[in-house]
Amino acid sequence: MDLEKAGLVICITLFVVIGFNALIYLSVSRGDTAGSIELFRRATQRVRDPWKPEDDALEELSRLVSELKGEPLEPTEQDDEQEH
Repeated sequence: MDLEKAGLVICITLFVVIGFNALIYLSVSRGDTAGSIELFRRATQRVRDPWKPEDDALEELSRLVSELKGEPLEPTEQDDEQEH
């Protein structure tokens, strides 16, 4: 990687980080802390498990196909949580 590309990557990264911090500052300074907290909570969950919506959809599809075929489906973590 040549020096110009490295400089460009560093500049873009700094721009994104500074922009994100500015958005956080503006969000907190407006006084809408409840909305900000919810936004950050959802963002944190998305970062921890970015494929959760797709995994949930595939699990549901698997469950429906098993029901159509008449095969018993192994219990999942969600099923265990619903029983308790």
